[in-house]
Amino acid sequence: MNKSQLQNEILAMIKMVFEDEKELEKIHAFLLEEIYQEPEPEKIPEKYKKVVSSMADSLISGLICYFNPDTIEFEDIPAFMIDPDEYELRTGEPEESIEFKYKSWTNFVEIEPLESYESFKIMEYFVNEVSDTGFQNKLINALNRRKPFGNFKYLVENSDYRQQWFDFRQAQYEQYVWNSIELSVEFKS
Repeated sequence: MNKSQLQNEILAMIKMVFEDEKELEKIHAFLLEEIYQEPEPEKIPEKYKKVVSSMADSLISGLICYFNPDTIEFEDIPAFMIDPDEYELRTGEPEESIEFKYKSWTNFVEIEPLESYESFKIMEYFVNEVSDTGFQNKLINALNRRKPFGNFKYLVENSDYRQQWFDFRQAQYEQYVWNSIELSVEFKS
């Protein structure tokens, strides 16, 4: 059987149990235990590590980052400052009154904060990193209730996993920043 035939047969089997949550959970568990391997994150080159880490911090804070691949510097800006109307509404001054460094660069990469669903995925991934199954279940419940971000934050920040969460989230954001830089620079080369 060739690759295409195998894929079609596997997909047909999955379609047969698509409505049965328990069967899907069995398939999922099997794939995680026996087949799936988490890809290794790409290594960030040493000369980019400091700026990538700083940009990750800015993104976690909700700032938009502009990275200059030629000089390996960045500028972070609150989102409201990018929208001229919003800037004028908040500050009472026209947008032209502020000078953005990135606007003088001939080459830059814009990196926006993660969308809510992407941040949610990071929390879900973290749950798999927790070794205590009792706490893991509490986190899963928190993510499935109303206000999942607040519930998750409360549980993690009042647990022994607080620092592990901060380190995990930072690493995820750094990988996001690096992937954004690498993709943009790659396409421009």
